[in-house]
Amino acid sequence: MAVRYTGGLPNNIPRKIDNKRVRTKFFPEDLIANGRNFYIRIGFVDYSIGLSNFFGGQSGIPAGSIFLPIPTSLEDVQILSWEQSDVVSEIEKFGSAAAKAISGFKGAINTFSVGTGVAPNPGLFMAFRQPNFKEYTFRWDLVANNRNETDRIAEIVDELKFQSSPFQDGGFYRYPRIAIMRLYPNDKYTFRMKPAAITSVQVQYNGAGQPAFLRNGAPVNVKLAATFKEIQIWEKGSWEHSSG
Repeated sequence: MAVRYTGGLPNNIPRKIDNKRVRTKFFPEDLIANGRNFYIRIGFVDYSIGLSNFFGGQSGIPAGSIFLPIPTSLEDVQILSWEQSDVVSEIEKFGSAAAKAISGFKGAINTFSVGTGVAPNPGLFMAFRQPNFKEYTFRWDLVANNRNETDRIAEIVDELKFQSSPFQDGGFYRYPRIAIMRLYPNDKYTFRMKPAAITSVQVQYNGAGQPAFLRNGAPVNVKLAATFKEIQIWEKGSWEHSSG
């Protein structure tokens, strides 16, 4: 059975997932059967400094896996921070004396420019600042064919919420688990992913456009979306040693 919220407000805390339950979950039931081998695996590991960007490792204590169909959108976006600057602006950063001199110089140049119709070349250039962590939002449209699959959908939703939640330890929070993801059967032709934090889980229980429920109370159609943000930076050396 799925893990559901229990109790009324304000104590509507989700029940902790039973460790005795099978922590490998598939949807649909025949996802990896009869030659169907196109899917995404989302594994969960405990956060450790070895998973962070300090060392770039990808090992961790396994804490379950989810197998789902390929998301409806596979978009890999790598964003690098470059900043436009110019020679004068860079000189101004050296100190107040240089800034005052440049300020007077700018005033003279502006007067000259207005009088002649000629603008000075500012010496523009692009300065590389930093790489950025990759971020993905994966979406699934889940429709159950039987009661077992309604339970599986509910369990997968709860598992994502559970794995992405922190654990309170006295006056501190322990980090949520980290996702290790891979596309099958061969991510060579799509893209590979580094360990990622789960930053958002969104569930729409009226995926058909209006509320519709089966006899057991389960929604007919569930739209699931999860956002992941990698915790390692892609550098040139990463292309030979990505997750796999």
